[in-house]
Amino acid sequence: MGYIKPLLTLSFWFGITPPPLLPIFYWVFFVLFSVLLLIGIVCGWIYKKEKNNFVLRFSAKYLKKWFILSGALGFLLLMFSYERAVFLSARFWFLIWGVGFGVWLGFIIKKIKTLPDRKDELKRHAEYNKYLPKTKKR
Repeated sequence: MGYIKPLLTLSFWFGITPPPLLPIFYWVFFVLFSVLLLIGIVCGWIYKKEKNNFVLRFSAKYLKKWFILSGALGFLLLMFSYERAVFLSARFWFLIWGVGFGVWLGFIIKKIKTLPDRKDELKRHAEYNKYLPKTKKR
């Protein structure tokens, strides 16, 4: 219970020079951000390999950017916290990270929910693009 009490104070979240995180939290955040990056890599693999299931493929396409960017920025915030950079290690950056990526994930989920309705349109678009000339690689 002693760990939760500081979470409810403004000085904990908005202090410019916060005390360092406990080692267990460094490991928890490290594992969380690593899992986000790994899921992003798996989503990229699904997007490249899954040609028949349009809903899964385009869901992976939208989520890949979210997972990779949220993991990478999370690692950046964790590095600033570890190095105890004065302004960049403030805890409110984690709040901004959480709210920003939460809102972005909400928009992605809203877009994914419309994919089954657009499946036929996506299929026709893919058939049409199949006959268009590809750009030459140099």
